[in-house]
Amino acid sequence: AFCGMYRGPYMGIMELQARLAAGVMSGSLSLEEEQLQSAMTTSQTIRSSTPRAQFPHFDYPGFMDTLSQLCYLRGDCPKYNRDVGDVVVPTLYQPDEELSQKCQSEIQQEIKHGQDGRRMPKVVLQSILGKWSFDRHIVHLQTGKVERVYGTVNYSKYWERSSTDDDDDDGNADGIFSLDTKDNPVLYREDGLYELSPTQKFEVFREYEYECKNDSLEIYFVEGGKRTYLFLSLKFVPEATSSVHQSLNGDDGYWVKATSDHLCIKDLYSATFRVKLNGLSASEVIIKYRVKGPSKDYESTTILKPEW
Repeated sequence: AFCGMYRGPYMGIMELQARLAAGVMSGSLSLEEEQLQSAMTTSQTIRSSTPRAQFPHFDYPGFMDTLSQLCYLRGDCPKYNRDVGDVVVPTLYQPDEELSQKCQSEIQQEIKHGQDGRRMPKVVLQSILGKWSFDRHIVHLQTGKVERVYGTVNYSKYWERSSTDDDDDDGNADGIFSLDTKDNPVLYREDGLYELSPTQKFEVFREYEYECKNDSLEIYFVEGGKRTYLFLSLKFVPEATSSVHQSLNGDDGYWVKATSDHLCIKDLYSATFRVKLNGLSASEVIIKYRVKGPSKDYESTTILKPEW
């Protein structure tokens, strides 16, 4: 058995190094003396350089290409993803054509899933974890009256929830606390002040549960510390104008958007969620509700900012 050496979890290079060493020692591969001396000289230069480079062989794809050509004595490896910017995976650097095709098919499928939004719910849910400040304005369209709610929102996995908050009546916390939090629901906890007027304020709170289901982010009502009914089912997609605003403002982030409706007896809640992503972190969330019914006609806009 042979094992290659590389600083970092780059298994493709280590596998190719092992294939090359095994081939040379078994006699199935041969290297010219000039190639060996050149490689030794390069290695010695790297080892004696000052200061020492953190990643001496930083060109991971280039190193893979060089090793594959030595191992397979041909210049067509990999056969796929050879353009600048393509995905580099070790599976494409081996002689099994069927395995390479299967890998390429899976990569294209994942790219398609990323583009059609089905991966977005988990990205969004992970990005909003943490503590936020929020400011909400409620505009009553018939009278023009404006009310304000402001305070903090905490998105947390259930295992992070304090055992003193909404204790289970049965004393059984197995459904709340879990060591495996990868796919656990996320608790939305909002605490704030409802400002009816400059002289009228009172404390408020609300809770929801967020959970990824297939290609949707579902939001459930929470009453008495327990999940009750489905409120909204959100499917996020990148906003069409996001790249335009990004280029105009010199901003690295981009917006994703989802809409959903909820009929509560005779009142229709039309929701729009917009999340600004910077990589895998959210830097702003805007939640808007347009509510219409026999006795309701208002628009609520909530802006959340992370408390970093």
